[in-house]
Amino acid sequence: MARKNVLKPVLLTPTPQSLAVAYTSPVTTITFADNIAYQINTTTSDSTGSFVVEGSLDYEVDFVTGALRNPGNWAALDLGGTPVVAAANDVILINLNQLPFNAMRLRYVPIIPGTGTINVYIMTKEIGG
Repeated sequence: MARKNVLKPVLLTPTPQSLAVAYTSPVTTITFADNIAYQINTTTSDSTGSFVVEGSLDYEVDFVTGALRNPGNWAALDLGGTPVVAAANDVILINLNQLPFNAMRLRYVPIIPGTGTINVYIMTKEIGG
C-alpha cells in the first residue's frame, strides 16, 4: 500500500515577522518531496511588498552533522504572477507541484515598509511509497 509523508512546520523565526524589512526564510530541503505549499498570513493596513519563491539544485547540507556544505545558487521560480502584500490583511497560498529542486526558500521584499506582520507555513508532501 502507498504512503504519503507530510511535513508542516512554521517557517519564520521569530514568528510573526515584521513587514517593515526584507526577509529570507530558512531553507527547506525538498529532495524527496513532490509537492510544496506556502501559506502566508498577513496582518497590515499600510505595508506593501512582494514574495519570491527561490529554488536551488546545488544547496547541500551534511545530513549527519547538519553542517552546510554548499550555500547554493538561488533562482526565482516563475509563479505566473507575483504574490503581493497590498496594505490589507490577507492569506496568500502558493501551490508548487512536482518540483525538481534540492531546496526551496521564500523571500519578502518590502515596497512600502509600514507596520504589520506575516506568519508563514510550509507543507511538503511525498507521494508514493
